Amino acid sequence: MTHRKWTIAPLVLATAVRDLSQVLLMGPMGRKVDGAVLAWLLRSGDETVLVDTGFGAVDTPDLKNSFSRTPEQTLEAQLSKLGTSPDEIRLVVNTHLHVDHCGGNCFLPNARFVVQKSELAYALNPLPAHKPAYDVELSRMELDLLDGDAEIVDGIRVITTPGHSPGCQAVLVDTEKGLFVLAGDTIAHYVNMDVPEGASFWPGPLYVDLRQYYESLDRLRDLGGTILPGHDTLVLQKTVYP
Repeated sequence: MTHRKWTIAPLVLATAVRDLSQVLLMGPMGRKVDGAVLAWLLRSGDETVLVDTGFGAVDTPDLKNSFSRTPEQTLEAQLSKLGTSPDEIRLVVNTHLHVDHCGGNCFLPNARFVVQKSELAYALNPLPAHKPAYDVELSRMELDLLDGDAEIVDGIRVITTPGHSPGCQAVLVDTEKGLFVLAGDTIAHYVNMDVPEGASFWPGPLYVDLRQYYESLDRLRDLGGTILPGHDTLVLQKTVYP
């Protein structure tokens, strides 16, 4: 039985205004949605785990073209607000290796990074259409490779959620108020879950395998936990969960 309980603090590392069609597969055009690049600092006593790290260099094309990042939204600044620093981070879980989720790994000199083996394999040899999403230097990262679901530490585990990318993983966090699920890009916004009762959640428009994507969405829904989407500014309404 798990004894360790965790808190979850969201970090905002960039923002954007996106069209709903960029959030929902075959979604309507013309409605704007506020989005963010997010990371999550998990804490239990004196132990910390960081989930995702945002962009790296300011000249990353996706950051320049789609998102904006203020000085207060750097990884260092966001960690400082929470009383820690990049040098103090020892363990990171990357939900996947797209540049807006692992680009900031380069700022964490003492960390090891937990990713799925299948994600790294694809990141090193993606299809041309997906190559820009993996515009990040992977050879300098100390990667711990997983092959499926795993416990990371007491009270934190990952489950595979392929579809958006081959090696997507969600992070399951035990808290004083039950299970919380950091869904990454498998569920990017709350609107992806705004469906009739019993229906599958609505996938996003970026994927490598749509059938797997739907299966992963069903898997997350069936967990019964509180889902925190990977890009929704609404999660910032609370400074810490639960």
